[in-house]
Amino acid sequence: MNSSTPSEATLTIESLGYGGAGVGRLPDGRVCFVHGTLPGERVLTRITKEKKNHAEAEVVRILEASPRRVTPKCPVYGECGGCALQHATYDLQLEVKTSQVRDLLRRMAKIPDAPVDSMLPSPSQWAYRNRISIHLDQQRIGFYHRKSHQLVDVAECPLATDAVNAQLADLRKNPPRGENRLTLREPEAPRGFSQVNTAAAELLAETVVAMAGTGDFLIDAYCGSGFFAKRLIVPFQKITGLEWSQGAVAEARRTATEKETYLPGAVENSLAGILAEAPLGETTLLLDPPAEGLSPDVARTILENPPARIVYVSCDPATFSRDAAKFLERYTLSRVQPIDMFPQTAEIELAALFLLA
Repeated sequence: MNSSTPSEATLTIESLGYGGAGVGRLPDGRVCFVHGTLPGERVLTRITKEKKNHAEAEVVRILEASPRRVTPKCPVYGECGGCALQHATYDLQLEVKTSQVRDLLRRMAKIPDAPVDSMLPSPSQWAYRNRISIHLDQQRIGFYHRKSHQLVDVAECPLATDAVNAQLADLRKNPPRGENRLTLREPEAPRGFSQVNTAAAELLAETVVAMAGTGDFLIDAYCGSGFFAKRLIVPFQKITGLEWSQGAVAEARRTATEKETYLPGAVENSLAGILAEAPLGETTLLLDPPAEGLSPDVARTILENPPARIVYVSCDPATFSRDAAKFLERYTLSRVQPIDMFPQTAEIELAALFLLA
């Protein structure tokens, strides 16, 4: 511990950082992150970790509470690492997440006034998860602690649907031997990658369809089993989907029309050839990469053969903002629409439209 910093400090929380921690400043001017706090609150904190330019602390006592503070539903909230915002009203959660997208685009993509719409709320704030991943050890069944891989015992998850929680209850009565991680899902939930919030996923799909518009050719990179492509058959004359998972490609092909072609393999290996032969002025490129965003090779390939329109779906606004900065060499960022796929958590999903400049 730095001798110039007291073990306890009273802070005024200025904002919520990406990840859900409150942001205040220590007497020496360094930023301090405090989980479980809200903007405008005065809190007595205990410093738990120090770095040269910032520190982390835990709440000892809330001296002045925000009027937008609510009582969390979950009895292990604050210990379990799954949620970060249960102590905030839902309208505040939406405001904070929208502001974080704008701030990341301002700082990382150098867009001072990014066209970010207010976040679309999830139709359900609770009981929306159609699957959860549960960890097991000899004593506990639950989720990892917020600060470690120690398990927090969980009897019921308020984010999970009734059907999933029923499976959790059965698992707790009859825990399997030799397993340390299980996925519990609703019977109708698809295998492989799919959105965990079914109703909010439909809002995302509607947003993507509106952004994609119409054209001769749609390239759906990272297409999965065709969640978006299947909704865009009518407005496009031809659709090519790219997906590394053989199982997802097989599922997409199972219901494919003559307009649709689904190719297995890494996007890095096939996108350049497809773009080189595409009618770029009538081509929309749909991107839905993993949280790491686009590889440098994929970003470079797009800029070398730029389609008229890009729709980018992201579950990580930081990597999206990094990629957006690259696209601004050739494109205008026309619209960003965040969708709250994960209420009560710090996670953010968004869809964005880029138009060739």
